[in-house]
Amino acid sequence: MKRAVLTTIALLAALYAIVVTWKKNERAAGLDFYLYYVNSQLPSRADVDNIYSPETQERIGEEYYARAQASSSELRKYDATRRRRLDNVSSPFLYTTLRWVSRDYDRALLQDHALLLIAFIAGVLALCRLARVPWCWSLLLLAALLLWYRGFEADLRVGSVNSLQLAAVAAMLWSPPLLAAAILGMLIAFKPNLILIAVVVFIARVVLREWHRLRIEILGGAIGVAIAIVVTAINYGTFRVWLQWNTAANEFFHRLQTRDERNVAPALSLFQQHGTWLGYVIAALLIAIVCYGVVRASGAPSAGRGAPEARTTRRDALLVGLAILIYLISAPVVWLHYMVLALPLAIALLRCRWTAIVSLLALAVIAEVPFEWITRTPVYPHDATLITPALLALFACGVWALSKRDEAAA
Repeated sequence: MKRAVLTTIALLAALYAIVVTWKKNERAAGLDFYLYYVNSQLPSRADVDNIYSPETQERIGEEYYARAQASSSELRKYDATRRRRLDNVSSPFLYTTLRWVSRDYDRALLQDHALLLIAFIAGVLALCRLARVPWCWSLLLLAALLLWYRGFEADLRVGSVNSLQLAAVAAMLWSPPLLAAAILGMLIAFKPNLILIAVVVFIARVVLREWHRLRIEILGGAIGVAIAIVVTAINYGTFRVWLQWNTAANEFFHRLQTRDERNVAPALSLFQQHGTWLGYVIAALLIAIVCYGVVRASGAPSAGRGAPEARTTRRDALLVGLAILIYLISAPVVWLHYMVLALPLAIALLRCRWTAIVSLLALAVIAEVPFEWITRTPVYPHDATLITPALLALFACGVWALSKRDEAAA
């Protein structure tokens, strides 16, 4: 009876949070979504040979700006003004997957908001169930994240895709090896900021000598990437779009946005002083630490709880979460809405008592809103001062949890 009452209260809280979040952001503009909206309409145009060329971005940007000014949509006018010159750096597969949105901008933006909200809810709940978090606490966590987690609010308000990535990561962790690897392959083609998942998992499989599973995952990953490449080539009518994107993406990776632009990269000051090459060094060091945790786990005695499949699932959830954290800590450009991607590891850590405490505290810090309640001062533009230690705490707890073969249930 107690559990039923708690679950009912939690469900009501989650429904309240969903309604409040929708009403608050239903009419939000779409700084990033505007780029996806425009680029989803370009593949069929004969006058566009390279969507990533400066000439195309200038010309098409002006064309769609003029269209926006002639429309009756205030949201479209607002976003077109902010994106008068396009900034096309996203994967052509990402643009391809969003070609289905309405040509009416307000309707398309509404479709995107609904999709992001549904994806975030599904991703959080799926990850909680994977970590065996009871329904009442899963729903309460969801309500808190919807109401106060600024990373998700930013994702929704700019119309980015991190909530979609969150849902896909959850689906990947719930899937059998072949399908999971195929999803990962498509995820990397969709947005390559998750490529370190493939690197970390590959190294872990080699360290643990899981050759059969590794072969299956390599095959699945190849299938996923091939699907993305072929579908995109069909959409654009050429494979050259991938080479064109590679150049644009490489230029963006070495472009350093400032704190005022809401770049919360932990090592931004180091990159500004010494260059972005330092990010590779940081990533390599963090990967080595994760490998140390994998080696320790392989030699640790098992406490005998849980089936081997369950232990593998928990380990993979930690590996995936840690790989994402490595990116968030080492990348030179980390937008505030990227903090949605800290959730897979944070939720996986809810399985152990003391790591659950650290995880929830870290999420409260990353959320920013509780800090502003206490201090009554805005965090911006000093977001990284809060976010960096929280990410490091999550990473340290993740490595510790990974080095243990079994964890005590929270």
